Amino acid sequence: MENSRCNWPRGKVLGGSSVLNYMLYLRGNKRDYDIWEQQGNPGWDSHDILHYFKKSEDNQNPYLIHTPYHAKGGYLTVQEAPWHTPLAAAFVQAGQEMGYENRDINGEFQTGFMIAQGTIRRGSRCSSAKAFLRPVRFRKNLHVAMHAHATKVLIHPKTKHTYGVEFVRDNKVFRVRAKNEVIVSGGSINSPQLLMLSGIGPKDHLRELGIPVIQDSKVSAKIFWCKIF
Repeated sequence: MENSRCNWPRGKVLGGSSVLNYMLYLRGNKRDYDIWEQQGNPGWDSHDILHYFKKSEDNQNPYLIHTPYHAKGGYLTVQEAPWHTPLAAAFVQAGQEMGYENRDINGEFQTGFMIAQGTIRRGSRCSSAKAFLRPVRFRKNLHVAMHAHATKVLIHPKTKHTYGVEFVRDNKVFRVRAKNEVIVSGGSINSPQLLMLSGIGPKDHLRELGIPVIQDSKVSAKIFWCKIF
């Protein structure tokens, strides 16, 4: 690291970093979601989130499909790699010798060892774009702006209601107004950054950068949505 900074590769394409990550399918810890709800975010507890994990998943491994934690028929294909080295089995065995369970770490308990599942479809990467955008790309109510970089969520400073998004494309600034809601889903780096550029974040840091403060708040990597009433 140099000056407490490190390289963090990200995918600036359709599908985001799912086009270049290691394809591991690993859900967050249950306690994290439960804490989110306890902090004032209804619907984010682990029980409610599980419904959406299962809804999005098309699990290809029979030994997991019939458990309460997995499902078939979703857009995102999940499976073990079709081939793995003997070292993978030795890794799981080593964990058992250390006293850990060989278990589904996306199931009831998350401490243990397993042959990892990935976002894989027929032996190749199943990115978010392949899973969720490709099947619906011809819908009339969907428009994807290529080569566009979001720079701000438009928020009314008094009511604090969102009303659109600002983005740059071909060196021109565009503003799009929303009829219903704005969803920020830029990953663990860009989501907090976009919120801070929009005036949501620690006030001392925003003022230091000359950004008008709309809401003094901590920002995190959680998907953030703002609804217009």
